[in-house]
Amino acid sequence: MDIDFTEYRLSRELRGHEDDVRGICVCGSVGIATSSRDRTVRFWSLDPSNGNFTTSKLLLGHTSFVGPLAWVPPNEEFPEGGIVSGGRDTLVLVWDLRTGEAAQTLKAHQLQVTGIALDGSDIVSASMDCTLRRWRKGQPIESWEAHKAAIQAVIKLVSGELVTGSSDTTLKLWKGRTCVHTFVGHTDTVRSLAVMPDLGILSASHDGSIRLWALTGQVLMEMVGHTSIVYSVDSHVSGLVVSGSEDRFAKIWKELVDLLWDTTQVNVRASSLALGLSMPQLTRRTTRNGF
Repeated sequence: MDIDFTEYRLSRELRGHEDDVRGICVCGSVGIATSSRDRTVRFWSLDPSNGNFTTSKLLLGHTSFVGPLAWVPPNEEFPEGGIVSGGRDTLVLVWDLRTGEAAQTLKAHQLQVTGIALDGSDIVSASMDCTLRRWRKGQPIESWEAHKAAIQAVIKLVSGELVTGSSDTTLKLWKGRTCVHTFVGHTDTVRSLAVMPDLGILSASHDGSIRLWALTGQVLMEMVGHTSIVYSVDSHVSGLVVSGSEDRFAKIWKELVDLLWDTTQVNVRASSLALGLSMPQLTRRTTRNGF
């Protein structure tokens, strides 16, 4: 297989956070949002004069470290788009990028918010308190215990179902509040989830593996190559899969089998990744540890 490794060289570094970065969200073609242990969310815009990203909005409101992020495309309420963030402070904050202020503060979780998914105009949040909560127009409308251990991730499928990953080592597929399937196979915490278009669901685990699942629960592929906890996984429309690990490697997988590229940097861990259709470059965050 011929590989052009120059395609995967580091192209930019975004510097500004004062502590390790815990989340990345590619915001269409508008910019990139990042969250950090420094309790902030930063929105980065591309400077066309030099091709670099600079902080255009610094979002202040969380009282502890910030993790999951979601992008709200421009609409009547948020004409320049919005960001949804979840924190260790148990809060979900909805930010208006036009003003840089929190437009909504969603409080009901009892422990750290670990995942956010958008379902139309609804927000679905996951937490270490084992619950999923659905919010509409700033108000909680339903919640349920989704796992018996901490929920680490939640995603929404194109078909409308939700999928959760948990410290109980399982994934669950939800139609409304009904669990229609439990995916069993990982031997440690399921830390990250992603949709693999036209194929199924990707999961990354503390057991060091990445799995591709059919919606029936069948394991279609197991990708083994990391030597420690896999914190994050994402996919691209091209068919590439990207993973980030405690082992300090970001790996790009081609055809779900062949390892295409590695990168490493001393004393950092590649623990969150984001790929976007309009910004197809790999974006990596680094952190000091697994928390």
